[in-house]
Amino acid sequence: MVSACGESKKKELINSAESVSKDLSETKISILNNCHFETYVKYTDSLPIYDNANGQIIKYFRFEDNSDYDFGGGFLFKNSELGWLQIGKDEYNPELENYWIKSDFVEVGTNNYNGQEISLRKEPAMDSEITGVIIEESYLNVLNCKNDWVFVEKEGNKGWLSSEYICTNSETNCN
Repeated sequence: MVSACGESKKKELINSAESVSKDLSETKISILNNCHFETYVKYTDSLPIYDNANGQIIKYFRFEDNSDYDFGGGFLFKNSELGWLQIGKDEYNPELENYWIKSDFVEVGTNNYNGQEISLRKEPAMDSEITGVIIEESYLNVLNCKNDWVFVEKEGNKGWLSSEYICTNSETNCN
């Protein structure tokens, strides 16, 4: 026989667990960032494609296997979770939409070809605090994205970079 006190404690624990579960679910949603940027990917042999962030590898992809490509390729990304990028709509590889790749494979080039300074920001906004400056044309690893901004890193220098400073073509500059 369960006492009223024991039943009350059981309900309290269930409510607490449901609250924590809801909080974690809402936190996961807030971590997912919508974004819109395009860039080339880097790999030596093939690119592992995942079913979701931190998920299982579903295939290994190579642009070279597609006869429409004569050199590498890139993706349009539509969402991110820290360290992961979700592939957006691509007319050449529509089967990859909504799958994920690790951000380790994604770099953006900067378009400061004349040595002008490009500021990295603390937050994805032009009026945000500057965390660093890129002085020469550089390739930066993309860790995250939000709207038209990418969170980048190079040699320990991290910050948000506006898409207006990104060159999406690894074969030539964007002049």
